[in-house]
Amino acid sequence: MIRETLRKLLLGLFALLPAIAAAHPGHYHPPGEDDEFDQFRADWLHLHGWMEVALAAMLVTSVLLFHFNKSRKVRIGAVIAFGGSLALLAAS
Repeated sequence: MIRETLRKLLLGLFALLPAIAAAHPGHYHPPGEDDEFDQFRADWLHLHGWMEVALAAMLVTSVLLFHFNKSRKVRIGAVIAFGGSLALLAAS
């Protein structure tokens, strides 16, 4: 019963994830004001588009599938999806 409830809550979270990610306002600095972490934040800590959001969602989903599914085929597929989405996310 608890597992079924958690599964439904997780499905609802994934359904709302794109809306939450799209609501991110970004970062504002007045013209001429920069700090040493702006480029790092812009490159690694800030999602720039729907492709990055989808890759991040696939990354999280593959970790959850690997953890909660006992099928060997699903776990192998989750590892492949994890590696591919991680590589594409780092390259984008």
